[in-house]
Amino acid sequence: MKNYDKITAIAFCAFLAVFSVLFIFLPSRTFSEQENRELASAPELSAGSLFDGTFADGVNVWFADQFPGRDAMVKLKSAAEQLLLKQSNNGVLYSRDQLAVKQFDAYRSRLYKVADADGFFESSVSAQADSLVRAAEKVDVPVITLVPPRTIDVCGEKFGYPGHGDALFELLESALSEKAGYIDTLGMLREGYGDYLIYRTDHHWTTAGAYRAYVKIAEKLGMGEECLPETFFTKEKIPGFYGTTAARGNFVFCENDVLEIWTAGDDGDYSVVADGKEIGGFYDRSRLDTSDKYSVFLGGTHGTTVITKKGGENRKKMLIIKDSFANCLIPFLARGFDIVALDIKSGVDIAQAVRTYGADVILVVCNAENVVSDGSLGRIY
Repeated sequence: MKNYDKITAIAFCAFLAVFSVLFIFLPSRTFSEQENRELASAPELSAGSLFDGTFADGVNVWFADQFPGRDAMVKLKSAAEQLLLKQSNNGVLYSRDQLAVKQFDAYRSRLYKVADADGFFESSVSAQADSLVRAAEKVDVPVITLVPPRTIDVCGEKFGYPGHGDALFELLESALSEKAGYIDTLGMLREGYGDYLIYRTDHHWTTAGAYRAYVKIAEKLGMGEECLPETFFTKEKIPGFYGTTAARGNFVFCENDVLEIWTAGDDGDYSVVADGKEIGGFYDRSRLDTSDKYSVFLGGTHGTTVITKKGGENRKKMLIIKDSFANCLIPFLARGFDIVALDIKSGVDIAQAVRTYGADVILVVCNAENVVSDGSLGRIY
């Protein structure tokens, strides 16, 4: 063996030895701030998991998540992809001023899901819509449904990526428009794309986007003249926000976002109770010091959030069945309604919820990603 080959072999073995020791002795991490997600822990060994392959799969994921220096390696890979002028990384499309996820899990049923697919199961979306329509028919109060689109649905043409957003929303509008009070948010966000209605690096709409949805809801209820104008609010800008899409793509060269908190002089007039705990208003500013800055709105997603106006004023009640897209929308709606907001992923019997909490109107807010990837809309029954 030549000296060069010996040195290469020794260096490779030393590399493996060092990283093996580090892997064993460094403490496991439970959360990655850089990727904004939970990290895998060591899988449990059992006869079943050993023979069906799930233990080996779990070990692979665990090792990949806990690999020493993972954060640096992820950044290095992303930087290399950008320097090679590649326009995507880890299923995220890239431009300097906009990121967009293009691959999503495709949910067909609780027993079958395709990972990182480029499409959706029409049968699943139709079944979810049918479930919501049947639920709406069980109650005697108006139901309004918003399905906020994914970033790729709004601006796919920016990347030369047609996607399947049009087909998805045509199906939803056809199935939900009559009984479930469907409101078109895709057209609203496409038309106003240049007005910064969706984040560059996160999958949510901005506060300005949520405000426009608030106006649409008020108009649907015949309350358009009662909408508070934008000038009613003071817009506080929080720079340096990187959201979930940035965490997944890990691009080095990307404009950050400016998160806006719209405050008003009457903010202190409202009581906000999340899962039985008063959170001190519409905004939990301690969340601004975390990687999940979007959770400043209502302190994140909770099982049950109750908002009332202090002083015991008798107001109409809105029951909201929601995912996180409603969090920055609710402070606008709370000016006109007492609110009970329920997490859609916990499942909601709509008639039972009306009996328990009362409602003059029901609002459903379920992001298109949760429809396509998680079947969330079907959890309303």
